[in-house]
Formats: sequence, C-alpha cells, structure tokens
Amino acid sequence: MTDLDAMIGGLVPLPPIGVDIPCSMYGANVPLKINILGALTLDFKGGFNTTVRTSSTDGIILEVQSFRVEADTSPSTPSSGTLIALAKSNATTAPPSVLHIASSGGLEMLLRLPLTVEVIDKATGETHMRLATAPTEHATLRAADVRQFPPVNQLYGLQDPVQLYPVDGNAAGGTEPAGALEGADFIVNQSA
Repeated sequence: MTDLDAMIGGLVPLPPIGVDIPCSMYGANVPLKINILGALTLDFKGGFNTTVRTSSTDGIILEVQSFRVEADTSPSTPSSGTLIALAKSNATTAPPSVLHIASSGGLEMLLRLPLTVEVIDKATGETHMRLATAPTEHATLRAADVRQFPPVNQLYGLQDPVQLYPVDGNAAGGTEPAGALEGADFIVNQSA
C-alpha cells in the first residue's frame, strides 16, 4: 500500500484492486444538441462498470469497462420513436479514470470517456446516426466531495461541454462538429 492509498483510504474505504464495481445512473434534463435534430433536453438512465486497477501518483486508477445511458424521446409510444444512447467508444485515447485527492483536500473522481452518441429507431433497432468525440478528446464526468466509494447518491457532472463529430468507421471522421453534449448531471449509485 502506498502513502497515497493510505491517505485516500483514510478518507474513504476503498474496494480491493481487481474488483468490478457496477453502477446505475440517472440524469434529468440533459442538454444535447444534434444538428439535424436541434437542441434536445433528455432524461438518460443506464450505468457503467469500473474496475479498480492500481494506484499511482495521480490517485487510484479505475478502468471503465462499460458505459451506456439511454433516453427515450417518446416514452409513451413503446414501439415507435427514437432512442438516444450515450456509450463508451472503443477508442483508447482517454487518460485513465481516477479517484484522487482534490486541491480542496477532499476526494474527487474523474470518469474519463471517449464517447459515442447513437440515434436509434425504436421500432427497428436500426442506428440512423452515430456521432463521437474526436479521437484525441473525451468527456469527463466529475464527482466532487466524494464521501463514499463505491458511490451512493453521488452527483457526477460533465466537467466541460464536448463536441461531437460524424463517425466514419470506428473514428470520428468529420471535421465540423455535428452536435455537442453541452452539460450533464447524473446521480450515481452502486448496483447490486
């Protein structure tokens, strides 16, 4: 155990290295702009799964195994309408996610994600459009004042807006943004 592990562990009990931590999340009134659809305000639900990997001088390193939240644009019509999904892309360019001591002396968690956005027809399951963060960019969900990990009713907010580009194959291929995730606040809880 390093000195950093002891300092962080003294603030918040930590799960052992290698443990998978599934979490559910819900975000209300998330502002998402997709150029051909316009400005949307959506309620997303879903979750993510992380694994505690190791510690470093940056803090406790977490690997995001999966991340997916969905919003139903027409929840009253189960067999028609559109789903919007935010998911972790396969890109490996994001720095690791970390739980570390913030400048305030408390703990913060930075969940860093290369992100894709899919527009899906509910009736057919067909993806009509896919957008993504640029290959060298990522979205960061930040939890400040972490008092418990795994999280219980922890607020995670999008640290900065992210631009979204048309996907060409597995990478963002367009040079002009086709949308933006302008903000997001999620309540996160460990799943059973």
